[in-house]
Amino acid sequence: MTINLTLRQLELFTATMREGSFTQAAEKLRISQPALSTAIRKIEVELGLTLFDRTTRSVQPTPDGRHLFAVAEDLLRDFKVSMQGVAERASGLHGRLTLAVLPSVAASILPRALMQLQRKYPGIDVAIRDVMHERAVAMVADGLADFAVTTRIAETAALAYDEIGADRIHLVCRDDHVLAKGKGALPWSALEGHAYVAMAGSTSVRRLADAVLLQADFALQPRFEVEQIASCIALVSAGLGVTALPALTFSMFASDRLTMRPLTGPTISRQIGFLQLKGRQLSAPAVALAGEIRGAYGKR
Repeated sequence: MTINLTLRQLELFTATMREGSFTQAAEKLRISQPALSTAIRKIEVELGLTLFDRTTRSVQPTPDGRHLFAVAEDLLRDFKVSMQGVAERASGLHGRLTLAVLPSVAASILPRALMQLQRKYPGIDVAIRDVMHERAVAMVADGLADFAVTTRIAETAALAYDEIGADRIHLVCRDDHVLAKGKGALPWSALEGHAYVAMAGSTSVRRLADAVLLQADFALQPRFEVEQIASCIALVSAGLGVTALPALTFSMFASDRLTMRPLTGPTISRQIGFLQLKGRQLSAPAVALAGEIRGAYGKR
């Protein structure tokens, strides 16, 4: 047996049940009383049931009417909740996404962005992959991340890059080091003759530093080379050398005994931006997170 009832018919029926009167229900629904009576009669014909006992003075629900009322209310409530969920998901209020992000950005910008995202859209879940630049690029290219926050890449046919800001390189040394004396920027040439702690060649920081040294036409021979920012800072804090790091990395370590001074001659920054697949529209949750990251970057 096929039953063809519409949501509108169920709404009319449940309103009549709640009001206990065709006249009052019709007034609340802003339809005529004859139109409402006709709609209820069509429901009864469709179901083969009598839903109301009608007299000249009152309208009383039958046992079948009371049973349908309970079923109809459940159906209407479930439909409303389901449609609200669809609308919320479309507007970015619910969903899950994966973000590939440089560790320095994860430590500095991302916490503020996620706090705002959670406040506005508590239904969004974020899987954070704090990885080095090459891995972030690969994750986006392979579809393992919705988008990445990383350094600029060369133009490709598959990936689109949208810059959000620059991250200036600074000298980092112990506060009792000779280069810690004074204020303001230092030329890169001031690092000559001092033990230098370098990041590994696979890192964006090392590539920037090497490009600067080539441009400045002098060399810094690393005394030590490390893979991780934490290891680099541990060596600097122990007095084993100085290093050059972008400002966003400062959130990754305690700076109580360290001095940071901008480097100039030349001044250089790494570009930070969003990386995503060309031609693929970000989901609503991803758009919401990207907006919060951009805002947090501007307020850093």
